[in-house]
Amino acid sequence: MLIVVAAEGLVRAAIGFGDLLGTPPFVWGLVVVAAGTSLPDLFVSLRAASAESDGGVTSMANVLGSNTFDLLVAVPAGVLIVGTTTVDFAAATPMMACLTVATLVLFTLLRTDLSLTDREACVLLAAYVAFVGWIALETVGVVGLLPVG
Repeated sequence: MLIVVAAEGLVRAAIGFGDLLGTPPFVWGLVVVAAGTSLPDLFVSLRAASAESDGGVTSMANVLGSNTFDLLVAVPAGVLIVGTTTVDFAAATPMMACLTVATLVLFTLLRTDLSLTDREACVLLAAYVAFVGWIALETVGVVGLLPVG
């Protein structure tokens, strides 16, 4: 029962944020789905990483496997359910550039025996926070690096 109430609250909050910020409901639907699928992975990864016996490999495999599944199965399945969809390449291109830079930063940091130090992990976390901050500022109209379409 608690899960049903929490899920309903999450959906209502997402709709409220969409109304408050003037963003389309599907954006917040994606946020809810992403959080719903990523949070369990986060807890599994943290638990595996804290284990003494090679938990880092399990943690990394979990993250890469989950994201690969989302990109290759979940996104196309959503398009098949909804029908055709329009992609705004003017907005998608900067996002893909950020993803490419983030991937290069990750692999640069992993060059030493495929392991991360605490400092490198903080760099990655800071990069993620900066990205989320940028997207939040774009959403509320403080910065306008992405074209409005």
